[in-house]
Amino acid sequence: MIKIIDKGYKYLLLQLSDFLGIAKTIVLSLKSIEGRKKYEKIFGRKLKDKKENIRVYALHANQSLLIDFISSLFEKSTSSALLHNYFLSTSSNFKIIFQNTNKKNRKKAKNNRCCIIFVFQTLLSDFFEDMINVLKRKVNIPYKIKPLIVKSKDYMETVLPLNQILAFRCIKTFKGYLENIFSLNPSIDSYFNNLQVSMGYTPQLEELTFNNIFKLEVSRCKLGYSNLESFIRDYNQNQALRQELKIKSRGKITLSSYRRNLKMIYPYLDKFAGILIQECRNLNLIGDKIWIWDRRFFECNCSGLKNKETGKLSDPDAGHYVKKTGKYSVLSGTGYTDTCIVDSWWGLPVYWDAVNASKNDNTIFQDTINQCMKSTTVKPFFVIADAGPDSHPSNETVIENGVVPIIAARANSVGNILKTEKGTHFRAQYIPRIYHKLLGKLYNIRTTVERKNSNDVVGYNRSKTPTRGNVWAKTYVSISNITALLAALTAFKVGRHDLIRATGAFRRLNV
Repeated sequence: MIKIIDKGYKYLLLQLSDFLGIAKTIVLSLKSIEGRKKYEKIFGRKLKDKKENIRVYALHANQSLLIDFISSLFEKSTSSALLHNYFLSTSSNFKIIFQNTNKKNRKKAKNNRCCIIFVFQTLLSDFFEDMINVLKRKVNIPYKIKPLIVKSKDYMETVLPLNQILAFRCIKTFKGYLENIFSLNPSIDSYFNNLQVSMGYTPQLEELTFNNIFKLEVSRCKLGYSNLESFIRDYNQNQALRQELKIKSRGKITLSSYRRNLKMIYPYLDKFAGILIQECRNLNLIGDKIWIWDRRFFECNCSGLKNKETGKLSDPDAGHYVKKTGKYSVLSGTGYTDTCIVDSWWGLPVYWDAVNASKNDNTIFQDTINQCMKSTTVKPFFVIADAGPDSHPSNETVIENGVVPIIAARANSVGNILKTEKGTHFRAQYIPRIYHKLLGKLYNIRTTVERKNSNDVVGYNRSKTPTRGNVWAKTYVSISNITALLAALTAFKVGRHDLIRATGAFRRLNV
């Protein structure tokens, strides 16, 4: 019997003597020259060499220089001579095939200044194998984590009645009452009572205290009242709303007194919002890994016509807004823009402001990023935005603050443009190469801010402010976002994570 063993080759030759018990074993090594000669002498044929599997990758001829794909992937500096010798060596598996464009598109490709590179494009490191050490990094998207575990005795036992505690635990369709927001967040009373004492203000009625005015405005947002007059009229006539807010006085408030006290607490809303945001961070409701920016237009109580004598609108701080939303539809109006940054975990706002609606997206985005970074020491990994603020200054503004910009580029943008499988474009020069394959997943997270805007319009009916002026527009936006934070905190404290982003939760009156 002749047995030939090698890596990848194994031959057995059985002869008649093997069955008679007379066997002779010959071992040949195919790695040596002598073994190969013995094999040819015994079998009378040459040994077939093993075929090497050569990986072939195709790069487009008009994409970019090969040096652009190397980037800074090497741990140590490599000389160009070493790379040249390795590529041209006969034993190298490095093969590159350039695909030229068709004759029809060749002229168009030469004149095109836009160089589009797909995110799944091959790197040179794929050809190197073991010859050159390549820095390999594993990059994962920072998805949201579960909030902390809540026990009923931590928040509910001494505050809510037993039947409500059992309802939150056992009945999934139970969404709570409006009073739960104020009873489970004692920071409202403590903050606004201390503010009123520090200012030395004494209101004429109990309803006009700072904490009650704030509760009334949050209730108006939760109940979806778009008009101040109708809400005040219902409050004066509906005793159930007084009981829900635990206001014992039966006095009637007027529109002028309500607006006067609401305007007094406006400068302190941002500070109170900062307390709520920090509480959300402590409870793992805000992760600050990925921030998402978007603007939302809302109308003001203005006709949109300019005065012929002064040339100004009846609301001088407002502006005209025009946006093409479809092939034949255009969204237009006069009002303000809610420029907001939300966190990717639960879509909770971390910064907001109200500005003139006629301003450009680039100007609003850059101002929002700068003001947000000044207001907090926390910085995310990524800032995601749509193609509205697509420009070099917008990307540079984000990079200067130490954050990676994931800003969609327009399809006709000039320069080195990345393109995902779904057809979304990005500017490659502002995004590190290690994140290129994650661009599709990262940009999909942008829908979080769209759901937040939908909750404001559909859930809270916050599409038109009943007053005029920049101060009232900022108050209008602040109340909407603070209500979202309070609802999320309340849902967390009752142990119902499904109600964190539900606008219909904590809306009913406990009659």
